[in-house]
Amino acid sequence: MSTPRTRSFSELAGLAAKQHGLMTHAQAMSAGLSRTALSRLVRAGAWEVVLPRVFRRKAASQTEGQALMAACLCLGSGAVVSHHSAAKLLGLDVAATALEITTPLTLGRDLPGFTIHRSRAMMDEDRRELRGLPVTTAARTIIDLASCLEEDDLAILVEEAWRRRLAAPDWIARRLKVLGKKGRKTGALAEIVTDCRARGAPLESALEVRLWRLLKKQPGLSMPTPNYEFRDDYAQPGRIDFAYPAHRLAIECDGYEFHGTREAFERDRLRTARLAALGWRVMPVTRRHLEEERANVVTRLREALRHRTTPFV
Repeated sequence: MSTPRTRSFSELAGLAAKQHGLMTHAQAMSAGLSRTALSRLVRAGAWEVVLPRVFRRKAASQTEGQALMAACLCLGSGAVVSHHSAAKLLGLDVAATALEITTPLTLGRDLPGFTIHRSRAMMDEDRRELRGLPVTTAARTIIDLASCLEEDDLAILVEEAWRRRLAAPDWIARRLKVLGKKGRKTGALAEIVTDCRARGAPLESALEVRLWRLLKKQPGLSMPTPNYEFRDDYAQPGRIDFAYPAHRLAIECDGYEFHGTREAFERDRLRTARLAALGWRVMPVTRRHLEEERANVVTRLREALRHRTTPFV
């Protein structure tokens, strides 16, 4: 027959398993463990203090997720992983340089090693649970990061979340109306979301986003059709990153990470050959082009359009 102490240990072990190997002082007391018993466990090395009133099972592996959980448990109800840390947990391509937590304004505590943000309210629509951690949703994370990222990087983040079905532009726009009025630089984000909603489909890579935004800034330049689908003379489907169909001019964003294998090389050369057979001219744009010769990219495009001014039938 199990004793009360045995049940306490079993209950705490189960709770810790759900909390990345952690428990709080309050949870230990609620499970029936006395302060004396808890102190003995710490002295024996079975548990150790990681943050004020938060304990870790000695056998539990130490991870970034555990550190974030410890901070949320220490800060109390309402604390949620946010900003760069939330983006990383959601799998978005944003470098997390610090461990970031958002708490209600009423929680005034700071924690060494963490960046603590404070919010008037964290609505249910703005939080979710991910791998046992309370995390801001993708839409809320994007809105929070609007004041931290350069505009191109923010646009890339929006497109990635949209492409992966984590946050649609319509949902970001709705949350922005509620959250974007106080303390956030959201003008750039509002413009990015408006552009996405007008376009109707996400771009496929960061390189495409950077090129699209570059072209939109050029006076008098007509915009291409993104993600243009075509069929060759054998009725085989294909897709062009950006197309001027009336001029049969294709722009292909050649990122090495997507085209660096023999198979990808052969596939891309075949698509170029199929387009050539249909009378298309292909203009490649690489990341290096956009980083080192942006003006030349625009000049070449204008020249290509000028030389193909006669629309094809």
